[in-house]
Amino acid sequence: MIQIRMLSDSDIQALPRLLREAHLEYSDIKKPSNEFYVVEDQKNLCGLCAYELLENQKAKIDFIYIREQDRGFKLGDGLLRAVLNHLDHRGVKKVLIDSNLSTNGFYVAEGLEIVYTSPENSDLLTFVVELPQFFNSPCKGSRV
Repeated sequence: MIQIRMLSDSDIQALPRLLREAHLEYSDIKKPSNEFYVVEDQKNLCGLCAYELLENQKAKIDFIYIREQDRGFKLGDGLLRAVLNHLDHRGVKKVLIDSNLSTNGFYVAEGLEIVYTSPENSDLLTFVVELPQFFNSPCKGSRV
């Protein structure tokens, strides 16, 4: 059974393996303000999202990662929507997501818009999600 939930203390042991696959270290992602959501399947972590709450009803998603062998099953979509729903319930109105061209397609497919491209590095993009409008809009493939 697949679960998408907040990271628990018991997940900490499994985190290094998942982070190695994402080419990250725990010290790279653990900011004092970061919070985490995970995707778990059969007691195995297969996805992770790090986000932080900002001032003025804003939040920033630092990254979303799904293990390569688990991609293609809409787990990234589920993880993104679970985190956005969680943030919406916490009163967040705007979510920023920093990305790069390799993950651009995922966010564009989710219906997000690019609001900033770094002038120093055109590979770095920032997307914005306006909450709760995101959930009031039909899914991209829906017919109205």
